[in-house]
Amino acid sequence: MISLSLVAASTLFVGAHALTPNNLVSASTSGSLSALKYTNVGGTGSYMQVTNMLPGEWPSCTVNPSCIQTEKQISGNLAPFNEEMTMVFQGPMNIHNIAVYQPANSTAATWKQTSLFNAGQAPTNLVFMNNDGGGASGEWSICGGASQSYANGTWNGAAASPNAQIYNGFLDENSQMNIMTAETCQESACDGFSRGTANHGWGDSKMFVMTFDMPPSSTPSKTPAIWGLNAQVVRSAQYGCNCRGMGSPGGCGEIDILENLNAAGANPNQGVSEVYSFKGATGSGNNNYFARPLDSIVTYAVIFDEQTDQILIEQLSEWDYTQTAVTRSVIDAYLSSPAMIVSFNTNARRSERPRSFMGAHRRRHGH
Repeated sequence: MISLSLVAASTLFVGAHALTPNNLVSASTSGSLSALKYTNVGGTGSYMQVTNMLPGEWPSCTVNPSCIQTEKQISGNLAPFNEEMTMVFQGPMNIHNIAVYQPANSTAATWKQTSLFNAGQAPTNLVFMNNDGGGASGEWSICGGASQSYANGTWNGAAASPNAQIYNGFLDENSQMNIMTAETCQESACDGFSRGTANHGWGDSKMFVMTFDMPPSSTPSKTPAIWGLNAQVVRSAQYGCNCRGMGSPGGCGEIDILENLNAAGANPNQGVSEVYSFKGATGSGNNNYFARPLDSIVTYAVIFDEQTDQILIEQLSEWDYTQTAVTRSVIDAYLSSPAMIVSFNTNARRSERPRSFMGAHRRRHGH
């Protein structure tokens, strides 16, 4: 666990240089990576925002188009990743802890813990969801398929209410789930179209800290992954009518944090990272990867920072989940630590590794 003394030490300065946090793993900026930093993330552009979904009538979807979209213009640092986001998890995986930290604004001196999950305990401002709408919660239509649903205690089905059961943290290799805040779109309006069971994500600058392991699969075709999506994607249809686009350009935004590929010729124990938006796509490249934690527990921080227009994925040696705030100087220290650097000004580093038809988490037709 990251000690409070680390936080105090990392806020000190020697001349103009911040001290390095002592919970970083040994630095590696090529091959097996310790950290990857995307720079020049934001920009000016547009994506096709879903504004309505026509459900159709049984027994077949005859509505054309059923997915109604309108072009949305966006601009600024981190765009579109400054919009609300969700994190998605695919097993096999043991998830031990998740925390989210956010500043009050892009220049705030402190990032406060806004959400927390410890395995075996009730979450705080964090709701587990999946795409099983139409039964216990959420909805289903012939044209739109299943909406989001509240996840049951084993993350492999739907529940009638949020966090109705205690989660032990194991996600099986046939299941996916995602996290949202506890605030529903009924309580306050969400951006874009939403249906069924729909919640807000985390907007603006944010840091996700996650402790997990990815045990062996029963077959190489069952590979784990963690990725981030614009929350609008899951509020309409993660694998249907949504705003993320096809391949490159990637529309309203997706970032693969650690995607273990399951296609023939790929190494299922090497997790690649790629980022997609209206700007196109780029990533860790052919020979750079995060090692899959098969038999060890690891901690990763993922920082989305508006102030510097950067996204950082960094492995940490430990984290104290009782820590309720992180200072801006600590965030800057992580952002300044050694990392493979990929500029989103070009598409030069996108991986050309073999993939299955829909990728490891079957999320994109054209890539």
